[in-house]
Amino acid sequence: MGKLTLDDPYYERLHTFLNATKDESDRGRALVAASLVEEMLEEVLRGFFLETSATKKLFTDPNAPLSTFSAKASASRALGLISCQEYSDIDLIRKIRNAFAHSVVCSFEDEKITSWAVSLKAGMSCLDALEKGHKSRVNDPKQRFVMVTTSLVSALYNRAHYVKKDRLTERVWPL
Repeated sequence: MGKLTLDDPYYERLHTFLNATKDESDRGRALVAASLVEEMLEEVLRGFFLETSATKKLFTDPNAPLSTFSAKASASRALGLISCQEYSDIDLIRKIRNAFAHSVVCSFEDEKITSWAVSLKAGMSCLDALEKGHKSRVNDPKQRFVMVTTSLVSALYNRAHYVKKDRLTERVWPL
């Protein structure tokens, strides 16, 4: 039987993400996951903004205002493209990514990273409602990070399609 293929660049990116993170070190997992969340935020923003060269410059020019993970998350929240909870989780993912990127010795067992990871919420409400000690409850910071980033990537993947339906349009303003 042949390999199932989908003509969908987002699916391919998600598939690449899942494969890339499965055998990664903690550092690799944090960097790859955060990178994909950032890419998906950019897709959401680009899908919402006018299709102009000015939009492209927001992301690609030197000192572009939307060239950082933090700026993309803040703009997405300010425009109502992500929820308050998604914004909070994305900010924690950004902090975890930065901790791994700027420290030689770092792991999900570090107190600071553990506290950020166990605070992640996206897609976890059913599991968090389980009684403490339940075998399906996710208390491991690394597992929680993987589950929440996968949930966010999936949500943002869909969001990128939905926001295009409400894309900003050129308007003529009275002088």
